[in-house]
Amino acid sequence: MNSAAPLAGIFRTSDQLVPLILDGLSDADARRRVRGNEGPSIVWHLGHLLAHRAAALTRLGVEADNPWQAFQEPASDGADYPSVAEMRAAWQALSQRLHAALSEASAGQLAGSLPGPHGEQTVLDRLAFDAFHEGYHLGSIATIQKAFGYATPPEKIVAAMATGR
Repeated sequence: MNSAAPLAGIFRTSDQLVPLILDGLSDADARRRVRGNEGPSIVWHLGHLLAHRAAALTRLGVEADNPWQAFQEPASDGADYPSVAEMRAAWQALSQRLHAALSEASAGQLAGSLPGPHGEQTVLDRLAFDAFHEGYHLGSIATIQKAFGYATPPEKIVAAMATGR
């Protein structure tokens, strides 16, 4: 087990939540903005996380295109944002690559110097921030979903447990 294994577990938890977030979500609602139509949409949050996952791959020495970089900017009206189906496919593809890279990362690679804006000093530190960052944004998405009348991932999990699924 390498020292990235606990973080890989956290990323896998995100991988379990994202399909629950996207299940039943319409493209129109995915693009709806919050805070008086000035805040981010669910799709913006997901694009932002995809941008960070692509960056995590590059931190691990894996070449990765990052078409999601625009999601680092403040949210727009969402008219040109990808569909829910495209986001789901992109998440799955990046997740496979991220988990492969994490499982192959050496201790020396993870200990490599990579100072970051939140006090990070190593590649492993930056990956730990990325894992926390995903949790933060997934919580924000659940709040948006609830406001739009959707069941949140925890509610879906509890319902599935109650029916034995």
